[in-house]
Amino acid sequence: MAKTVYTNYWINERDNVKKEHGSYETEQEAIDAILTWWEIHNQKNRDVSYERTNRGALEILYGDANYYYRIESREINDPLPSRAYKVKTKGEIEALRTKHQLDETAFIFDELPEPYRDRLIQAIGDSSKCREYSYTEDGQPIIELNLK
Repeated sequence: MAKTVYTNYWINERDNVKKEHGSYETEQEAIDAILTWWEIHNQKNRDVSYERTNRGALEILYGDANYYYRIESREINDPLPSRAYKVKTKGEIEALRTKHQLDETAFIFDELPEPYRDRLIQAIGDSSKCREYSYTEDGQPIIELNLK
């Protein structure tokens, strides 16, 4: 049975880029995800405006008009990605750190304090995607890890 979800996209008009940032059950969750993403990156955007397009998408404009977020509703048949996670054991964490040659300034998702993990999951909407990156001690993504 199809259900409506709200998907965040970051749009870069200058370079013709559209990046999906996650899907959520409600439009408010999608808005909160964007605000959380800004919080994680210490972005204090001023003059933020919310505009509804003719097709019903919500655009969140901030700063330069070439960059904005768009929240679009769409129908899906599959469930949304899981936000649940189980923290890896100390041995699994050390193995991943060694595999990816992480120094003391980089952390895997499981090493972050719980509030940072929760904020990342809120911003990304998928716990498995959160594990694909290394992070600063403040929970800011650094680089994508090669998990294959």
